[in-house]
Amino acid sequence: MTSDTASNAMWGGRFAAGPDAIMEAINASIAFDRLLYRQDIEASRAHAAMLGAQGIVESGDVEAIREGLLTILSEIEAGELAFSPALEDIHMNVEARLRALIGPAAGRLHTARSRNDQVATDFRLWVREQADAAITGIEALMRAALAQAEAGADWPMPGFTHLQVAQPVTWGHHMLAYVEMFARDAGRFRDARARMNECPLAPRISRALPKSW
Repeated sequence: MTSDTASNAMWGGRFAAGPDAIMEAINASIAFDRLLYRQDIEASRAHAAMLGAQGIVESGDVEAIREGLLTILSEIEAGELAFSPALEDIHMNVEARLRALIGPAAGRLHTARSRNDQVATDFRLWVREQADAAITGIEALMRAALAQAEAGADWPMPGFTHLQVAQPVTWGHHMLAYVEMFARDAGRFRDARARMNECPLAPRISRALPKSW
C-alpha cells in the first residue's frame, strides 16, 4: 500500500500500519458500489455548489472541486481510473483522486456532509434512475400488449377463472387485462419513487414539526 493510499483510508489517521488483507477484502465495497460513480460525482458537484452559494467555501475552491469532479467522471467513463480496494468504496476512491488533482481544497467537499449522508444520497439517486427505467420498460410492455389487443380484438378464446376454462372472451380482452396489471405495477414504482425522492442532505425537521411550533 502506498503512503498516499494509506493517508486516504478512513482508518489511516489512527493506525501506523495497514489492515490485514482479509480485513481489507471484507471492508471493501468498491467491487459493486463503483456503479454509483456518476451519482456520487453528481451529488458532490451539487453539494459543492451549495457550499459556495451559502458562502461556506470560497468560490475558487468550489470551482476547483466541481471541475476536478468532472475530470474524474471523464476518467472513469474512459476506463482510465483504476479503483483501489484499499480505499474501500467509490466515495473514498473519488475523494482520493480529487485530492491528487486539486490538493487540500478537496477536503472542503465534506463540509456540512457526513459519509452516511453521501451514501444515502448516492443510493437514492441510483434507485430513482432504476425506478424510472423500470417504468419506461413497463410502459413499453403495455404498448406492446395494447397492440396485440387491437390486432386480436375479434379473436375468440376461452376466458379463465382460477385456471379453469370459463366464459368466452376475445384475445383483445385477454391482453387488456395484462395492460391493466402492468399499469398497476408502473403505479407501484411511481409511488416508491415519490417516497424516496427526497435528498438526505436537505433539512427535514421543519416538515416534521407541528405548525404551532
